[in-house]
Parts: sequence; C-alpha cells; structure tokens
Amino acid sequence: MTKKKVFAHVREAVDELESSSDDLVRLAAARTLRQLAEQVEREVVDDARAAGLRWIDIGEVYGTSKQSVQQRFTTRRAAVES
Repeated sequence: MTKKKVFAHVREAVDELESSSDDLVRLAAARTLRQLAEQVEREVVDDARAAGLRWIDIGEVYGTSKQSVQQRFTTRRAAVES
C-alpha cells in the first residue's frame, strides 16, 4: 500500500472514531489506526536505515538499545514478509 493510501486510511479511521457513536465501529477504527501506525513505523525505520541512520540512533529515539530495536524491527519485517 502506498503512503498516500495509508494516510487516507488513517484519516478515514480517525473520522470514524470522531463521528461514530457505535462502540464496535470505534473499536474497529482504533484497531485499524494501530495497525496502520505500526506499518508506517516499520516503513519509516526502513527508510531511515536505507538513508544511513544507525541502529544506535534509532534506539535512542525509542529509549532503548540498538539490539532491542534491531530485534523489534527485523523480526517484524521477517514475519510480515513470510
């Protein structure tokens, strides 16, 4: 999914959260937002790594070690790709 489409889905989910009085609709929208946020996060980390950002720098953003973010993002990427 392109970034433009991802952001369109984010806007739709936010609109549903704000406008719906149906708790199930709001719950589904919140779940969608979480999934999309995780997707965007993975893509931004991949972009940062491709641009030369070091794992230690990414770890500082997350307040953790480079090993921790390496495990977090390389494990997720491998799981998503399989």
